[in-house]
Amino acid sequence: MKIKQEESVKIKLKTVTMIDGQKEEFAFEEAGRLVTLNAHQHYLTYTEHQAGQVVPVRIRLDEGQLMVTRDGARRTRLHFDPEQSTQTRYRTEYGVINLEVFTDRLLSLIDIEQANGTLRIDYRLKNGPMILGKYHLDLTFRR
Repeated sequence: MKIKQEESVKIKLKTVTMIDGQKEEFAFEEAGRLVTLNAHQHYLTYTEHQAGQVVPVRIRLDEGQLMVTRDGARRTRLHFDPEQSTQTRYRTEYGVINLEVFTDRLLSLIDIEQANGTLRIDYRLKNGPMILGKYHLDLTFRR
């Protein structure tokens, strides 16, 4: 039994953010890895290169839920669960902000054996009663 299995994949990612009526779009392609631990835990890992920043990203691919961890200058962990909102903390130069993640849509079509898949997530981030932004993430990966 293999404890850890890795497969090289190509990742295409497009994000759309809507903050204070301002829309921003980012799209890029990166090399990544589909990692399987203990035959049942699956992760997609890649390093995002954007605006002079290098940010390692890890996505845990659970059935019905996703967890995205970005290990940049400000580490963020977003847990996407369409059944309920989730809590996270975002560290800024002014201190820690508590955020609530509302997953409006989560589409996860993944074929681990073929090392390909599509993830589409629409979500909102709130701090107390204030909506900080609306976000759309569209990611595909292929062997």
